[in-house]
Amino acid sequence: MVKFDPNWYNKFVQSTNEKDLLVNKISDILAGKPHNSCLEIGLGTSPYFAQKLSKNFERYVVVERRVLEEELPKGVELVNNDWENIQLREKFDAVISSHVIYYFNDKKSATEKMFGAVNEGGRVIFVVNGKESDYGPLKSFFSKLIGESYKFTYDELLEILKGRNTKEYTLPSEIRFSSFDELFDTLRLSFDNYPKEYQKLKPQIMEYFEKNIRGEKFIIDQKIIEVQK
Repeated sequence: MVKFDPNWYNKFVQSTNEKDLLVNKISDILAGKPHNSCLEIGLGTSPYFAQKLSKNFERYVVVERRVLEEELPKGVELVNNDWENIQLREKFDAVISSHVIYYFNDKKSATEKMFGAVNEGGRVIFVVNGKESDYGPLKSFFSKLIGESYKFTYDELLEILKGRNTKEYTLPSEIRFSSFDELFDTLRLSFDNYPKEYQKLKPQIMEYFEKNIRGEKFIIDQKIIEVQK
């Protein structure tokens, strides 16, 4: 299982407009739909989604395995546990899983468990990185450097969700940087399953940036996949 690094995560989030884009779009998706309860799985290092979205629900619950130092918004409930191990008896109108599927030991089992936690007519909302724009080609380039085939989590998730009622939205988010060194450090989070290889191959990656990245922004297509149960 990939180990979550809070410092890499914070560096990434501080350099991108990703969170605002996602919250605004998820709010639009949920508008006019059942809003009694929401379950958020994983929150990174800050309760950003909970702060913005909890006001739309009578009950908002977060499952997070990390011991929190951050203060949750008033009324938001915390279940301090690992999603793959927890046993929940209740169901929710919405389940939000943003950028956490990468960290599951068994992605299919963890995903199916989300559908077991949502009410009939409710929605599970996934967020993963797409494979277009700047992000996808870089990941493919890196996989060739280390001599391993790479399967995008986006493709894995689509396979798991095959046969379900899905809607997909693409939100291009920007990573702003002032130098390729800064971009290299910001993108460590995206290579956290190969941290030593990523550092060792920095010269080749920097050369790739110089040849392929124009301007002072790196684009990652955020994929929101809405699934109605």
